[in-house]
Amino acid sequence: MENVIDELVRKIKLLEEELEKEKELNREVLRELAIIKDVALIGSEIYKTSKKITLLSKSLKAGTLAKEITETLLSEGPLNISQLTNLLRRIRGKASRKTVAKKLEELEKLGLVETVEGKKSEKLFKIKE
Repeated sequence: MENVIDELVRKIKLLEEELEKEKELNREVLRELAIIKDVALIGSEIYKTSKKITLLSKSLKAGTLAKEITETLLSEGPLNISQLTNLLRRIRGKASRKTVAKKLEELEKLGLVETVEGKKSEKLFKIKE
């Protein structure tokens, strides 16, 4: 009986050693995964920033108001013309609905902005993907 117990203890020790090796391997894998995740997040941020710079530089061709409209839509998401005009008034001190509508048309022609339907067939403007 003593031999059986000794053999069982030996096997348990072996299992513990193997589990310890697995733990270390898992720690290494987790460290590497964390690095890969960080690199992917940085890459994503670089892509978003690059896209934003491209959009803003293209919108500048249509003027300062167009750039501010683009910036507002980038930060706020889809907005109807009244919401957009009100936000631009706060930012610039002035903005007319008619002028904003014209600039939105220009931005649509440049392929930077598109319209989507909101609640109750509300017309929303958003940055084109």
